Parts: sequence; C-alpha cells; structure tokens
Amino acid sequence: MTQIFAASTLYGAMTVAAAIDAGQFGPPGRERILLVCNNVDIPEVATPLHRMHGAQSVVSRFNRIVYWNELIAPYHPSMWGPRGEDLVLWRSIMAQKIGIPAGPLELIVESIQVKPAQTLVQIFSDAIVTVYADGVMSYGPTRNDLHRDIHARISRVLYLDLIPRLVPMLLTEYRIPSQPVDTRAVLGLMSEVTRECRPLLDAAIPPHMLQRGQDTAVLLGQYLSALNILTEEEEEQLHLRMFHAAVGMGFRSVIFKPHPSAPSNLADTLALAAHQAGVDFLVVDAPVLAETMFEYLKPRYVIGCFSTGLFTARSLYGIGVGQIGALEVIRRMRPYENSNRIPVTITHALLPDLEAPGAGMDRIGDAAYVTGELMSYVSTVGFCMQPKRYAFLRPIAEQYIASCVQVWNDRPELGMHFNDKTRDKLELPGPPTKKMKAGRRMRSVPSRQGMQFDVPVNEVSLEAFASLLEDGDDAGALEVGTKLLAEREHFDVLIGMAQLRIRTNEVDTAEELLNKAVRQAAGSDRALTWLRIGETAARMGKRGADLRQLAGKEALRINPNSPAAERLLKGKRFGRR
Repeated sequence: MTQIFAASTLYGAMTVAAAIDAGQFGPPGRERILLVCNNVDIPEVATPLHRMHGAQSVVSRFNRIVYWNELIAPYHPSMWGPRGEDLVLWRSIMAQKIGIPAGPLELIVESIQVKPAQTLVQIFSDAIVTVYADGVMSYGPTRNDLHRDIHARISRVLYLDLIPRLVPMLLTEYRIPSQPVDTRAVLGLMSEVTRECRPLLDAAIPPHMLQRGQDTAVLLGQYLSALNILTEEEEEQLHLRMFHAAVGMGFRSVIFKPHPSAPSNLADTLALAAHQAGVDFLVVDAPVLAETMFEYLKPRYVIGCFSTGLFTARSLYGIGVGQIGALEVIRRMRPYENSNRIPVTITHALLPDLEAPGAGMDRIGDAAYVTGELMSYVSTVGFCMQPKRYAFLRPIAEQYIASCVQVWNDRPELGMHFNDKTRDKLELPGPPTKKMKAGRRMRSVPSRQGMQFDVPVNEVSLEAFASLLEDGDDAGALEVGTKLLAEREHFDVLIGMAQLRIRTNEVDTAEELLNKAVRQAAGSDRALTWLRIGETAARMGKRGADLRQLAGKEALRINPNSPAAERLLKGKRFGRR
C-alpha cells in the first residue's frame, strides 16, 4: 500500500509521524510520501515545513517528500482545484508526477472541509482517507458539509489527546470514529525535534535563563488581531496583562514566545514593562515550535489566551498553565460559527483565569468534570454553531441549557454563547427573554391614543455602539453613533458609522466619515488601523478606490509583509457587509 501524508505545518507533520512510530499506519515497509502544502497567503516568501529547523527528525519517517506547491504552480494550494470532468485526467497526471505505483492507496489529510485537502480527495478518488487534527479545534464541529463521495471514504479521525477523556466532535455527524495519537510516540518524536533545534535554542536563550527554567514563566502570543478578534492595541495590552499576571505570581524570569506571524513591535511594550519591574525578560522569536521550548527550558508555568500550546504544556509535559482573556474572546467571537469558538470555550472552562478572583481551578485532570459537564457544554455550543448538521445533539443542548438557568447570572459565558437571539432562533430553553438588552434602557412615551408604552432608548457609550452593531441593530447603532460623534470623533465610531452609511447607500456621508478616520490615523504605526479604513473603503467600490489605495500603502509601509495590505492594493473587495 502507498500512503500519502498531506501536511501544511511542522506540527501537523509531527502528528502523523508520531502515529507512524506508534504503528497506527500499519507495519514498516509501506511507501510513505510526505506531500508538503504551503498554504500561507504568500507561499513564495514563507519556508515550507520540510525546510524548517527540526524538520529532519520528522521527515525521516517518510520515504519521499513531494512539494505540492511546485506541482500546481503558479496556482495557490488553497485556491486550485480541477474541474469535475478533468478529475480522471488529473489522477493520471498526479500519479505520474508524484510517482504513485499501482495498488491500494491511503490519503492522510488535515482540514478536510477546505482545499487542498478537498482537491486531493477528489483527485485520488480511489483512496481510503484518514483525517488528522493537530490542535484543539478537533473537539469542535465540522465547518462544512461533505459530499457523500468524500465522507463515505473517511475511515477515522486521528487527533492529539490534549484533553484526556474528551471525545472530538469533528466528523461525528457521519459516524466516523476518532482515535488518539499515542502520547508516548508524540513525546519521543518531540524530544528528537528538540535535540535538532538545540543550537537555535542555545543561541536564543542565554545560559543564566536556562538555569532558571524552573523559575520561569513562558507567555504565548497568538496574533489575534490577524483573526479580527482583537485590535493590535488590544492584543498588545493582552500580552501586557499576561506579563503582570506572571509578575504577580512571583516570577522574576519571563520569556515571551510570539506568534510567528506577529509583528515585532507587539513585544516592545512587554520589554519596557519588564525593565520597569526589574524582571529578567526575553523574547524568543526563533523559528521553533513552542513545544521544543517546553522540553528544553522546562518552565514552571505557561500563560496564554487559548493557544493549543497551553494544552500541550499541561497534558504532554505536566507544566502548570493559566489563561488570560478567554472570556473576552468569547464575547468578541464573530461569526458565531468561527472554528476558534470551541478552543476558547474549552480553555475558559478548564484553565484558571489568572485575572479572576481566586483564579479558579485547573480541571484538565478532573475526569468526572470532563466527561460530564464539559462534554455536555461543548456539545451544546457545537450544536448552536452547526444546528442542521448536528441536529442529533439537540436533546443534549436543551437539557444542558435548562440545567444552567439557576447559575446563568454567575456564568457570563452562558449569555454570550446562548443569548436571546440564538435561543429564539433555535427554540432552546433558558431564562426568560429580557426586555432590556445589553446597553439599553426603557422609557414610557404616549401613543397617539394617549396610552403609555415602552420604547428602547439606547445608552450612549462605545460598548453600547459595539453591541448594537454586533446585534445588527442598524437603527440603534446609528442613533448612538451620531450622539457619540457629536461628543468626540472616536476612530472606532467613525469606522462603524461609515459602514452603516455604506449599507444604506449614503456614500457621500460614508466617504466624509472615512476621511475623518484618515486624519485621525495620520502618524499611526498600527497597520490594522489602516487596514480597517481600507477594508471599509473597499465596500464602496470605485468610489472608495483612492481611500483604499491610500490605506493599503500606509499599512504596507508599516508592515511590508501584510497580505491584507497587498489585497487592498490589488483592489480585492472583502470583509463582511
């Protein structure tokens, strides 16, 4: 049998390589091909996984490496797919290019809902399929429907056992079983990767900090601004809050591991705070997996928002972990179906909130809680994310929400996940629907017949404006935004009001608001500020072309590697209407 392992990240390739070591892909002697797919926005400027530090330990498990990007050049892996009538032809062409002999074929892919995985399973229609998931997203629902020709060939879901006893939801609607990758094999392979990366780690971490590993806290960055969950300023503050939490816990040695895509200036505030606090601080931006730092440094504590690294630190290495900002992200998560909803939900439910009174408990090892409360909670959120696909979870969702009514006010995350709008739409139980929505109050006014009745009067605040926009209440947002702008021309309000005016085809007013936002942004060193202007201008079509170009150039000046800025300059329209 020939096995083709498609991977886009070193972490993913490590997952399937560990499964090979554990015998989960059959005995040795099979032809195993690593098909590398570089799916970043601009693959030409990014290092593919097989050329990264630490990759040799991983790729040694495979007979050959094939670079998918080169096979389909100049097309992008996330975009290219053959026409249905050409699939047989492409099967023959790709078999020749990759060197696939005749005989049984197994295809191992990640992210089955999107390309390039979908492209591969369509081309190799004779292959049985294994889906693997290397992070916490596997515990959430499948994002898109799969054609029967695809899901009928999937034999299993392989996943890292990061939350023992929690069963993944991915592909369960098709009754596809899941199987954890052997943890001992994962740790064994990670030790090899760490040894391979040791020269880089030796150069990045000075000896005195290595000696103080047990007294060190590691902070994990995620670059949430790229997901439009937080602004760059808010993310910078989130990192600062992590730092203050570490110092508050008594740590005098702190290491920050930024997200590989994050701009370097996101760590500048941390460095200044560390200097003022007299704390030994280091930014480790070496191109290595965070897990290699856990094994190399053996820190005492890891702090993050909802990074998968928190769970690998805790479940694989036994390192203490805590989270900051998870509840905030739950509140800001849009759209509702966002795949990050489940990881942040699990993080908030299981890990201590270092900013909450008493910080809470680490419940990863609490088997009764995981198999009881957490499983029902995650199933309910998953049902609300994909109610049609997971209709079989409705009884669990109804029972869980009904059981939470008594603690509704004590658990704000319940009102965020299962708000009035969601429960009304899905006909779910819960506390009585509130007449007073968040950010509103009621007043009585007379009708024409002289009778009194209640109408909403919106609170004039930035929070109320944001809430009204998120709820789709354009009339309420317009009322509050107009009053706010009369008091002060706040940047976020200018952008939000411009988007409202575009929706009502008041392009002149929208352009005037955006020009005011441009004047406010002058001198800003935040690329995201200009991206928000450019994305809003892009919704105006040709009328906003000049503003879009201006914003794109400014964003690119600040961050020359920004794919979003490149898209603005190319004239692509994007963003939610």
